[in-house]
Amino acid sequence: APPSIGIRRAVRPPLVAALRADLEKPILFITDRADRVNKFLDELQFWASEQPHFLFAEPTTLFYEPGAWGALTRRSRIQCLSALCTYHLPSLPKLPKAPLIVTSLRALMTRTLPRRDFLLSCKLLKIGQSIQPEALQRDWVDIGYQTADIVLEPGQFSRRGGILDIWSPPDPFPARFEFFGNEIETIRQFDPATQRRVRNLEQVMITPAREILPGKAAATLLPGQAEDEFYLPLVHAMPATLLDYLPRGSIIIIDNLDHCQTSASEIEEQAVSMRRDSVEEGIIPETFPIPYISWSELQDTISQHIWFELGQS
Repeated sequence: APPSIGIRRAVRPPLVAALRADLEKPILFITDRADRVNKFLDELQFWASEQPHFLFAEPTTLFYEPGAWGALTRRSRIQCLSALCTYHLPSLPKLPKAPLIVTSLRALMTRTLPRRDFLLSCKLLKIGQSIQPEALQRDWVDIGYQTADIVLEPGQFSRRGGILDIWSPPDPFPARFEFFGNEIETIRQFDPATQRRVRNLEQVMITPAREILPGKAAATLLPGQAEDEFYLPLVHAMPATLLDYLPRGSIIIIDNLDHCQTSASEIEEQAVSMRRDSVEEGIIPETFPIPYISWSELQDTISQHIWFELGQS
């Protein structure tokens, strides 16, 4: 049986914050519902304001419901995947503190981009590097960035002559690359509201902007199928979740196992009936892959990590 502590709800945020500060290992906190996630994050603000904590958000659409995810959902999830990827790419600058990620069960069940595809799509750009601006633009479109006249939000890039601007979702500000021919001469972070320089940088990591890669989607999807997350299981055939990104030694804390169990049953029942209706209505073929990982499969993966639950309160 899993270790269960059974502590009062009010004590949980400071306990998790203290654990993270003491252990300096990535911590994943899983609770059953999105509203509990938000409440927990609010309380963490008080107990761990100087520690990096992340929300791994659940999509705005249900399983088997067509449609793209919202910009905030996309960004929050990419930030979490990027933070954990720094443990798998030796060339990446590490975070100053180990991340604490808070997620709901449905967010965790939702399939994501396989870790290998994410890592292969990341690119570290440095001053003095020689690379064609046109090649960079093509790469960025392939990993989910959209071209814009002016970069105003994460996931956009723009070009004016020898200047390329891009906003990688994990970064607080966009970056401006100035080229001399094909050589990166300067890299600066700038404030998108004022276009003023925030600071000079030696290098910038460009991560995928989305969990579905348009470059791969173009080769997989039929004409007319939108490149949105609804098709992620078709484009990225290897089922993957946030758990696959956790480095060794990470700690998983489950808020309440019984609540998660109940919630998972409801989510899976709803998904099965949505699938049946979608097949009947011709929205998806019968062969359409399952867009989530079942709770029992997730538990198998969780059990390979150090984990415990906080129990009833």
